[in-house]
Amino acid sequence: MKQFLVILLFFLPISAFAQVERETDLGGTFAIELEKDFMRNLSLSFEEEVRLVTNSIGFDRNMATLGLNYSFLKKRFKVGLAYCNIHLYNDSKHYYENRHRYYATLSYKQPLGDFTLSWRGRLQGTYRDENRGEYKINPKYVLRNKIDLDYTIFGSPWKPFVSADFSNTTNDPMGDYLYRIRYQSGVNWRINRTESMEFFLRFDHYLADEDPHVFAIGVSFKKKL
Repeated sequence: MKQFLVILLFFLPISAFAQVERETDLGGTFAIELEKDFMRNLSLSFEEEVRLVTNSIGFDRNMATLGLNYSFLKKRFKVGLAYCNIHLYNDSKHYYENRHRYYATLSYKQPLGDFTLSWRGRLQGTYRDENRGEYKINPKYVLRNKIDLDYTIFGSPWKPFVSADFSNTTNDPMGDYLYRIRYQSGVNWRINRTESMEFFLRFDHYLADEDPHVFAIGVSFKKKL
């Protein structure tokens, strides 16, 4: 029964992929993350991520993120602050630009037998370069809520997971709204005590009619220093 539930959870987002009729971009996401514990509950992380679109041959963006995280209450809760520098190709204006993004994050995880249910709330502000163009909203503030469920296979280094991430604008002059739902499913592979890899499928469902959906395959590597 558990194996059937895991398979169902793994392929649940893919059912959404098959129902898409709007234009869909294909892409890839590749990331490396380094994490260093300074005290029992305090850690510093650095992540470099590259995203490709249009059948994985067109550059979309690279993101360099530096974060500080503190966990408490048996490491079930975590709070974090982070800065992210984004270098991206603005497809609507056809030029490259830099953006600055700041995060404030609160997360909680709850073990449920072999499963772990997690929630992450994130408030982020993105500052865009007005010298490169005019923007209706600058900075743009977004509230994101992510629900994640993973399954621990006893004696196995593989851990399948499925998640949904909801993004809401918070300072749009036309009114705040849900503009994107990100579905993701994949598996985490624990290589050893300090290294792991994650393989996943991601589908960004944009609710605005003019925005194409994005279906991507991703790989990430994480190492604890």
